[in-house]
Amino acid sequence: MVTVNVILGSNRQVAIGKRLFKYLENQIAPLVGERDEITFKFITLDQYHLDFFHEDLPPIDNPERKLAPNEQQWIDDMQAADGYIFITPEYNHSIPAVLKNAIDYLAFEGNRKPAKIISYADSMRAGQFGGEALREVINRLGFITLPMITTVGKVTANFSADGFLLEDAPSGAYYQKKLLETLHEIGFYSRVLKDHPYQEFND
Repeated sequence: MVTVNVILGSNRQVAIGKRLFKYLENQIAPLVGERDEITFKFITLDQYHLDFFHEDLPPIDNPERKLAPNEQQWIDDMQAADGYIFITPEYNHSIPAVLKNAIDYLAFEGNRKPAKIISYADSMRAGQFGGEALREVINRLGFITLPMITTVGKVTANFSADGFLLEDAPSGAYYQKKLLETLHEIGFYSRVLKDHPYQEFND
């Protein structure tokens, strides 16, 4: 069994990404998880109550760092996963500060583990610049970012607030198929890399 963390990158109370997040949790993850034997863990950043990162040393240079319990829980949850899905909107052509701040707490927890990015918006542009900005950040931390970003546009026209496809969703069948494939893809690579971890080269 592999574990994949699904992380919502916005903590706004009215974030439209919650519709997509709930749809994945309630409708898509159970189908893929049962078929592919994957545990999907759904995470919202506000559950950790992370302060703005203010440590004296970068996490990668501070193996003896001491963290508050809520901060350590975030680190532990990320360390325990075999793969990741980051769901991000686009804020001024980049990612939300709350998502960047959470990532700033990380060191090697995602190193050589696969990550899939889902970007979203209420426009047809689907938050693509947020997805591209996130790719650069997590690549620097050693995540193996899968090449194709899953983009979801017109969120409120397709998904209800409680996480279902609307009856008159103009792209309902398209997004259902696309998101099923997204979760299957990250599950596949999470299993491959867990079962065949990278071995350090030694002369």
